[in-house]
Amino acid sequence: MSPARTTRLRLTAAVAAVLAATTAGLTAPASAAPAAAPVAVTAGQQGVPSVPVGTNVVSSGPTGFLTSRPDGNTRVYTWTRHADGTRTTLPGQRYGASIGTDVIVRIEGTTHTYIDMSTGTELVSFDTATLGGGGYSAARYMGSTLVASKEVNGVRAYHLFSKEQGLVVDREVTGIPAGAHALRADSSGPDTLVVHHSTLTNGVYDDGVSLVDVATGKAFETYGARDTDTRTVSALSATHLAWIEWPGGKPSLAVARRDSKAITRTPLGEGTALSVKFVGDWVVHAQLGGGAASTPNPLYALTARSLSDPQHTVKLLDHAVNFTPTTDGGLLARGGTIEHGEGVYRVSRGEDGTPAATLIASTGETTVLGVKDHEAAPLPTAVDFARGDDARLFWEFDKAADYDVTMTHNASGRRWTDHHVHMDRPGLSGAEWTGMLDDRTSAPVGDYTWKLTAVPANGIGPGVERTGTLKVTAKPAPHDFTNSGTPDLLVKDSAGRIIDYDARQTLYETGHWGVPAQRTTVVLGTGWQIYDRVAAPGNLDASPHADVIARDRSGALWFYSGTGNALAPRKKIGTGWGVYTQLTGPGDLTGDGRADLVATDTTGALWLYSGTGNANAPFTARKKIGTGWGVYNRIAGTGNFAGGAAGDLVARDKDGVLWLYLGKGDGTFAPRIKVGRGWDRYSDLVGVGDVNRDGRPDLVVQGIAGGTNETLAFYEGTGDWRAPVSSRRGVYNPEDLGTGAVTLF
Repeated sequence: MSPARTTRLRLTAAVAAVLAATTAGLTAPASAAPAAAPVAVTAGQQGVPSVPVGTNVVSSGPTGFLTSRPDGNTRVYTWTRHADGTRTTLPGQRYGASIGTDVIVRIEGTTHTYIDMSTGTELVSFDTATLGGGGYSAARYMGSTLVASKEVNGVRAYHLFSKEQGLVVDREVTGIPAGAHALRADSSGPDTLVVHHSTLTNGVYDDGVSLVDVATGKAFETYGARDTDTRTVSALSATHLAWIEWPGGKPSLAVARRDSKAITRTPLGEGTALSVKFVGDWVVHAQLGGGAASTPNPLYALTARSLSDPQHTVKLLDHAVNFTPTTDGGLLARGGTIEHGEGVYRVSRGEDGTPAATLIASTGETTVLGVKDHEAAPLPTAVDFARGDDARLFWEFDKAADYDVTMTHNASGRRWTDHHVHMDRPGLSGAEWTGMLDDRTSAPVGDYTWKLTAVPANGIGPGVERTGTLKVTAKPAPHDFTNSGTPDLLVKDSAGRIIDYDARQTLYETGHWGVPAQRTTVVLGTGWQIYDRVAAPGNLDASPHADVIARDRSGALWFYSGTGNALAPRKKIGTGWGVYTQLTGPGDLTGDGRADLVATDTTGALWLYSGTGNANAPFTARKKIGTGWGVYNRIAGTGNFAGGAAGDLVARDKDGVLWLYLGKGDGTFAPRIKVGRGWDRYSDLVGVGDVNRDGRPDLVVQGIAGGTNETLAFYEGTGDWRAPVSSRRGVYNPEDLGTGAVTLF
């Protein structure tokens, strides 16, 4: 068996045995790395060992490898030996490493301390605050050499710092083109530094990449490059040099043969930052961080590309967090696949030389999008929108996602949909349904089916679908004709149509937010021009739905029972009603739980008709409850409008003053209370119920012009008899409510 094959097997066994250990080994002092007791292996995904979530492989050397994992606001670094799998948790909060060696570097502020983990020996220490007069920034660790950069007069140069007999030796990198500005330094091992540089000549940038011998500090090979910048990364093998160029801001892979310096360039698509390494006769690249990304990109995949045929590629992982070379010519990569999930993968060549990835330690996480219910935000099973509640449908996403929530009314098929694009991080997210359907009308009561359809925002893996049920409930509302528990506004136009408008849609959800009204029109009937008075007093029969009464010109009174989505055929319930000038329903005025009716006659008397609940005879014999009401040219029942014991009335006198009559609950009213002046600007006053779901009935008004632009408005009820309405809220740019002159009721 070849030494390389032996090393690869030993590395695989060691990683599989110990990477997953969640308990720390012995903490080593700064100058030593004593052996830790072997840690028991815990089972992870698909039978492989487990590794703590967030573990990254930093570097791998001949005798061990360095990993890191998050711990609160810091990271924990661990050194693991290949030979026996013992682990050492390292002191301090930050470490770097010399690629391809056992040398790691403890970073404490500006001090960089090199430790050879094969022996536990502290090698050298550099303080960049005082090094070479200060002002240097650490760039790379190469064996026991520190590569640092410093910018002087706008030009950045690299220096190699080492110690000989305790004295610092400073060697500036030489051999790169004169006047070149160093952009970036890379390494694939301890002996050769790769420096990307750019020279400005006569206004034109000339980019290049040079190989520098760390022992001498001199460049010994230089290649022409194009469109490189600080994002440019590179990889070096015995036969090839690869780097990323950025023509037009898009990544392109450049691969140079070291024997001929011939360069092949392959555009990669769209990207922002890539990493590149070699595995045998393949160059491996990926845009890192795809697992946590919020937009899709094919470059997230860890991809091997043949050096002999750049169009021949092999996908190794669906995404990579990081990857680092091993001393046997392979890679250790932290990433994930749809099939095997998240963890540490070994990338090595197969018998035919083609690279393949093998999961050797699992974090237990899936790479595909996961969605689950959340205990802190349970999914609702029922909601009453009329009461002011909303349905909050939230789920816990383990990755960024785009998702749709659809709510479908089982009986009618009508829907509400909610679309969320680029939830850019995992966590609790979802939709809040306020009870409006897609046409902005109130959702009817009944059974609904919801469906969540989510796709990973990074484009990795399949989508997720969840379904469930929700029941919309509501108590019958006195002005609800569409079975939603929320009020509707009825209109009679000059064409004789009775038109239903969802009051929440028409008055609040559009007009209140300054959005032009897109009202949904439902015609409940035609031929109503035969009636000269129409009222919607509430529910008058045994059904749970609101009803309508209408008086024809002969004085006959007709009853239309509401069905929840229409009006039943009319039924004659009385004659002689021509004596009344006004009819309105104040709600329950007598305290018996049934809707009542009040009327004023030509003499100014106010009459009460108590509701019976019987569709054939919906009212008892009339009872006179007031006189002097001839001073009012408009009265409107409002329900329990101002905090009293029962239904209330508002009345407008001939001077335009509006008065409030609080119902006492015994069929009578308390003395009137002045609301305010200027109400003669309105032709109609209608108490429709609670438009804005604050628990208090509201008042709808229409200007003298009747149903045209800027004449429709409403006043929110306050529930306070001392100031029963808020300021006027105009409905933004409403279209005509009907044909010709219209009457609201």
